[in-house]
This record gives sequence, structure tokens and C-alpha cells, in this order.
Amino acid sequence: MLTIGEFSNICRVSTKTLRYYAEIGLILPDEINPENGYRYYSIDQLEKMLLINRLKAYSFSLEEIKSILDSEKKGWKRCFLLHSIKRKRRLR
Repeated sequence: MLTIGEFSNICRVSTKTLRYYAEIGLILPDEINPENGYRYYSIDQLEKMLLINRLKAYSFSLEEIKSILDSEKKGWKRCFLLHSIKRKRRLR
């Protein structure tokens, strides 16, 4: 397990941003210590956070990123969803 500080350093995201992402349900800590509220992230969550960073670099909104991550939970293919978001953007 990584502390929020360690995780933020590896992913190059501030702890404030990680707390906000947890608040909006984008990426949740794997564990929160009930005694002191410390947040811990797993090594497995690094891939998800790096995907979030990459999608942000491609100018996807947090809402769009959340849709992409939620769709993967439902078994949808990432490339299909990215394509549909691109199409919607062109229509605006």
C-alpha cells in the first residue's frame, strides 16, 4: 500500500487533486484508516491513475473520463467509448 503522498509523487498529481478525485468518485483510496483518516492506494491503482492523467492530457473532461472508467467496469471496450466521445465533440 502507498500513502497518498507516495501515490501522488509517483503519479505526479497533488494530494489535493487526489482528494477531489475521490470526492467525485473518479478514483477512490483502496483503504482509509478509520482512526486517523489516512488514505492508502494500492499499486494496482497506478494504471488507472496514469490513464486518468493521459486522458486529461488529451483534453478529456473529468466527466468524460469518469464515463470511460465506468464503462470499463461494465465491460465496454475503451476504444469504442473513446470513438463515441470524439464523435460527440465533432457534432458540437
